[in-house]
Amino acid sequence: MGDGNNDDTVDVLRRWAGEPGIADVLHRLIDLVDRQPMAQRERPPRLRLKPDKTPVFFDRAETPDREFAWELLEAVAKRGWIELRGPKRWAANVPPYETEPQIVLTAEGEAVIRGAIDRPAGQGSWREQWSAALEGRFALSEARLSGFRHQPIRVAGRSAARVVERLADLTKLDPSLYLREASAAAFWGISKLLDARREALTRLVGDPDAFPEKPILINIHVPGPAWESVLLIENETTYHSAVKNRLPGVDPERMAVVWISGFMGAAKRLRSPEGVSMHASLASHPEGVERLARAWTDVPCPLETWFFGDLDFSAMEILRALRDVFPGTRAWQPGYRALLARAERGEGHGPDEDVRKGEQQVPAGGTGCRFADTRLLPFLRRSARFVDQEAYVPDASTGE
Repeated sequence: MGDGNNDDTVDVLRRWAGEPGIADVLHRLIDLVDRQPMAQRERPPRLRLKPDKTPVFFDRAETPDREFAWELLEAVAKRGWIELRGPKRWAANVPPYETEPQIVLTAEGEAVIRGAIDRPAGQGSWREQWSAALEGRFALSEARLSGFRHQPIRVAGRSAARVVERLADLTKLDPSLYLREASAAAFWGISKLLDARREALTRLVGDPDAFPEKPILINIHVPGPAWESVLLIENETTYHSAVKNRLPGVDPERMAVVWISGFMGAAKRLRSPEGVSMHASLASHPEGVERLARAWTDVPCPLETWFFGDLDFSAMEILRALRDVFPGTRAWQPGYRALLARAERGEGHGPDEDVRKGEQQVPAGGTGCRFADTRLLPFLRRSARFVDQEAYVPDASTGE
């Protein structure tokens, strides 16, 4: 149980609330009390942990490590400031934060939380404070302010007015700074605070090119000068296997291989000179690298591209997105046929056997690739069995 609203107690919670997902939960609990005080309630305010109620907790950009965020919530509960009420039963491999537990604010916790997130009683909801601070600091049109009005920035232990002051400081920075550099410079060294807010920021400063996102780093391996096609690889381990010429079905004289790092590799800016940073393996052929670099950023230039990733719904979504960046991209059949054969003979796993996959495996729509849409997706929908692409190794490549 906590020891009251002393400075040490508040400082502890303020540190924990430095995690955006935790700060958002705490602010939402205090919003509930501001609407109806504890004394007027028959039962304490409560909040269900689910994407539509606590979106920041479930936003990968804001809360990349949900396991850690949940551990912080458990630590807050152990101090007696909140209660966590989950279902009596749930599947063994489902993380507790995926069971829609209730977060209940305790009477003792209200004062501590208010101190930690700088929300004194009687000042209205945090969103009301944010809107008032925006209007008081910026004499701009609603069109330029609307992004931040609807996407407020919450920093634990900082009032809405203080955060808006730092937001105003962004207008004084060099607009060529990368987005995370600008965020760290303005907001107490916090580099990821603006990750999902670049569009709102460019409208605020009136410059669509201000504070660009950092280039996407891709690794390329071009062993020959006369490559004919490009294999886009989802996972780093498989890329390194290709570099060592251990990936069955890859002809090093005819195919360049590129590690695109999952969904990041399907971003629209991947083919712009400013949006990509290429790094070639030491074994790459200089002429082949130069040809690939020219073709990569010459969007009208047709590239024959293949994609190889995990045999799962997430990879199918990547394939679909890649076809917007590299039209005509197809699932790489040597790799996917081998993974499919493994899964069909019972060597796959279900979402409950891999917690990482359990969070994101929802049925994908069509990809536009005939092989993926007629062979891979029907199998995935029918069986819900997955295989990571790292299983594609020489002694298992035939699927026999």
